[in-house]
This record gives sequence, C-alpha cells and structure tokens, in this order.
Amino acid sequence: MNTPQTIIIFGGTSGIGLALAKWHARQGNLVTVIGSNPHKVQAILELDNITAICCDVRCRTQRDELLKRLDTPFSQLIYSIGKYYPERKQALSANESHDMLMLNLQAFQAVFAWASERLIHEKQVQAKQTIHHTTPATPTSLVAISSVAGLFDFQGASLYAHCKRAMIQDTLAYRMALAPLGIQVIAIACGYVDTATLRQLHGGRADKPFLISEQETVHQIIHAIHNDIALHIFPRPMKAIVKLLTTLPRPLLAKIMQLQYHHQDRK
Repeated sequence: MNTPQTIIIFGGTSGIGLALAKWHARQGNLVTVIGSNPHKVQAILELDNITAICCDVRCRTQRDELLKRLDTPFSQLIYSIGKYYPERKQALSANESHDMLMLNLQAFQAVFAWASERLIHEKQVQAKQTIHHTTPATPTSLVAISSVAGLFDFQGASLYAHCKRAMIQDTLAYRMALAPLGIQVIAIACGYVDTATLRQLHGGRADKPFLISEQETVHQIIHAIHNDIALHIFPRPMKAIVKLLTTLPRPLLAKIMQLQYHHQDRK
C-alpha cells in the first residue's frame, strides 16, 4: 500500500485548485488548501482528507504566519492562485493593478521561495538518512498553474499576461536550479477552463475557444506531474496555435493578438 502524500494547494478553495484537492483526497493523500474566502474554507473543512486554512496571501503578515504554520514536510506544493480583471475593456484601477501583481506574481514568488528552501533542507536531511541506510528519499514537486497568456511576448500585452509570463520563467528557473537535488518543478500553461469564475466574468457565458472542463484540466496536470513535463501546454489545439504564433515576428504577433482580442471583446 502506498504511503499517503502530503499536498499543499494555494488557491485550493475553488476552480482548478479545488478540483485538484478533491482528486488528491480521493487517492488517499492528505491535502491542505489555502484560500482567502472564509465561507469557502468552512465548507471545505467538511470534506474528508482535506484541511483548509484561511489566509489572504496579499498580506505579508498573514502570509508569513501561514508559512510558519505549515511546518510539516510536504510531497507536493501547487500554486493555483490567480486574479484576472477584464483590463482590455476598461483601464485597471490602482487597487486592481495591485491585486493582479500581488496574486499572480509577488505572492507566488514568496511561496515558491519558501517552498524551495523547505524542500532543499528536507532533501539534505534525507541524504544523510540514506547514507545511514534508513528512510529512502520521498519524491517532491513544485507546480505552478499559469496560463497560455504568458506564452506570448508582444508589445501591448496585458498586465495579466506579463505576470503569467514571469511566473512561467521563474518556474523554469527553479526547475534548472533544483534538478540536481531531484526536486521536480513544473509549469502549467492552460487555455480557457470552464470554471465558475470564468462564467462570472463573462455574464454566465463560457463561449471561449477550445474550452475544457475542470476534470480534463486535472487530468492534464496530473499527466504533466507523472511524466515530469517542464512546461505543459494544453489543450492540444491551443498548443498548436501557440507553437505557430510564437514563431512570428513580434510586430506581426502584436497585430494578430489585438485583432483576436477585438473579436472576443465584441461577443
């Protein structure tokens, strides 16, 4: 019988994060999810194998207290927090810009820095134990849930896209740095996922290109982890489009993306 893994999911109280938490719980793993909505946290506490903690990771004090509280060794940490505002339709306010930067990038950087230090320390302890023929090393991984928006580099890209691009690049840098220690680091760049948040942002509609379900998204993320895929882009049609568009000169890519945004915003 396999030993249960300890999983930490930031942003695990809704959407993709919650779907991943439920999947891991069904496998018998011990899951801790972090979210900022106390009502969602309270509802999740009723589920088996899932612990929920309320924390606004934008607040450094709350975040630091949370990281001190998470003192148990973990097998896998997933950062699934994301914030999106329709900035193409109206200019972002100062508060909205701050939210986007904090949740999509700065809090992610703080969490990954803390998690990598924890895993490095645990690997060093495991290495000493292995020398003395005790416990074998436990597989560990860090996973960042980003977006295909972060794969396009062109003038006029949104703040959201810039944050997601930086998130992907940071994750790939961690992968290179932690590979010698056997720590797996994976970046996920998914297209449109049919979540409650997406529908709320678009007036109850989810008529987006290549839309996929939360269940399919979970399947793809688990596939990426099991196969150690550095940057997993899905769904497949979206991956093909990304591959094509990223070969174009930046000025041409900018024109195509602006036309695409204009077409979507008219719907």
